[in-house]
Amino acid sequence: VATRMESGETVYDIWQEQREVVEDLPAIRHFPYKASVNIMFGCNNFCSYCIVPYVRGRERSRTPEDILAEVRRLVKDGVIEIMLLGQNVNSYGKNLETPVSFAELLRIVNEVEGIERIRFMTSHPKDLSDELIQAMADCDKVCKYLHLPVQSGSDEILRRMNRHYTKESYMELVRKARAAMPDITLSTDIIVGFPGETEEEFAQTLTFVERCAFTAMHIFPYSRRTGTPAADLPGQVPRGVKEERARRAAALATRLERAYLASWVGQALPVLFEEEKEGLWRGHAPNYVQVRAQGAGLHNRVRQVRITGVGEDCLEGELL
Repeated sequence: VATRMESGETVYDIWQEQREVVEDLPAIRHFPYKASVNIMFGCNNFCSYCIVPYVRGRERSRTPEDILAEVRRLVKDGVIEIMLLGQNVNSYGKNLETPVSFAELLRIVNEVEGIERIRFMTSHPKDLSDELIQAMADCDKVCKYLHLPVQSGSDEILRRMNRHYTKESYMELVRKARAAMPDITLSTDIIVGFPGETEEEFAQTLTFVERCAFTAMHIFPYSRRTGTPAADLPGQVPRGVKEERARRAAALATRLERAYLASWVGQALPVLFEEEKEGLWRGHAPNYVQVRAQGAGLHNRVRQVRITGVGEDCLEGELL
């Protein structure tokens, strides 16, 4: 049983039993018109570097009925963009009394009136199905954006990470996603300096990342977590080597991202404007790229913007 306690200053959500899913907790809200909705908790994957399955327990999925009820409540409160969250959303629904796939859940949420955009994360490559790729392509409200952590471009490192895929099986997923959605935006996570990683294996990762042509990369030097199998592996990479590899990977990520941003110049994108800074309104396009433009009264509005250039951290454009 989980107990919810409230005080005048802080709200505590105390989980006394990991097997339970607690309903009716507040949704994560950073903007009045965007919200995150947890669809599942825990993880079954046991990647060798990750502590999550040990501290959050096994996967527990919420029912589609409870998820829909929360989404509809958020719509009534003015939300138009939903982020569906889970440690591995691709395995959603497998432990329900009546199993429901994540692809089916996407189609259900896509039918909710009032929602304009649906995002989700995080996806594990080993569970990315053809059914899910097709659902993304079919659902008009689902943003054509996929965050698919690859972690390494070395098959040997992936084996030691216990990721259950190879770089070629991952590349096949990329091909399928781009075939179904030619305009899809792909981002990823990379861990550099995993125990035993050689310079050659790191070079394989850089080559593979460029081959995938990711539009954004999140780069993490390996961090030793007590209690995980990777913490006890031989060949722990020195901190200086990890940091140097992270810098090289970041330089490649910047080059790939700038090339991707430049490809949008001259095109039009629908932008959900969020806030005004220094006289310019900023918001995100469906591909999760930030766009800024001049205008008035754009808060919580979706407007078409013609992209005119690339700024330091975003696209620049003018309202149509």
